[in-house]
Amino acid sequence: MLVVMSIAKDINNRLDDILAIRAEIRRMQAELSDDQTLLSQTGERMTKGEVIEFVEQTINTIKKDLNKITNNGENVKEIFTNKFYVNDLMQDREIRLQDDQAGLQK
Repeated sequence: MLVVMSIAKDINNRLDDILAIRAEIRRMQAELSDDQTLLSQTGERMTKGEVIEFVEQTINTIKKDLNKITNNGENVKEIFTNKFYVNDLMQDREIRLQDDQAGLQK
């Protein structure tokens, strides 16, 4: 079970990375004009479009990693259907509250 949870955590971390990158893309789309240039980490000037293309490549790399980890989804069937699997602390708290309320109603 520990290996499954480790794989699930690894998958979630990568999915969280994709969500964070997508949020950053949305922020850039809203805040930057199309002709505005940015300075990359290597010191190169890049247009907004070039930056977005670069981060899309990063997302594709993460997706390839996910496919490798999961054997294109074959290794993780029903990995997230365990009712005790908790994605974050808020979900953990919510489950405990529901369990406590169910116990009081008996």
